[in-house]
Amino acid sequence: MSDLYIKPRKKQLINLPHYLLINDQLLGIVKGQTVHIHLPAGSYKVTVRSTYKFIEGSATVAIGEDQALTCLVSDHERWWNILFNVDLILWAAKRVIHIGEPWDTIYEVVSNGFFVVWLLRIWLIRKRYFKIEEINPN
Repeated sequence: MSDLYIKPRKKQLINLPHYLLINDQLLGIVKGQTVHIHLPAGSYKVTVRSTYKFIEGSATVAIGEDQALTCLVSDHERWWNILFNVDLILWAAKRVIHIGEPWDTIYEVVSNGFFVVWLLRIWLIRKRYFKIEEINPN
């Protein structure tokens, strides 16, 4: 039997739950922890899927007999998510603080435009949102 470890690349401030699938078979839900799986030697499709079913990432890994293989999972959207969170905070602050014209209109156009671009980008990369890298400890 061989060992497959699947772990997040970086610790997140807030860990969201994700589905873990091997060969399109659901193993369970993970939330920022390392998963250790005993498997026979072979080739496997490892998929990490968001709770939003259309956002996922897959990689095919080959495990030899009595081999330990580690897969690091990360997402491509770190900077986009930071910008989105900043925009969300500004949106909430705008509900309390009135900034006046023309800045109010400028903010709305930029914020809504950014949101549309962000949604479009997520839709375009939805099948490769998560990056799965193999690391051999040997």
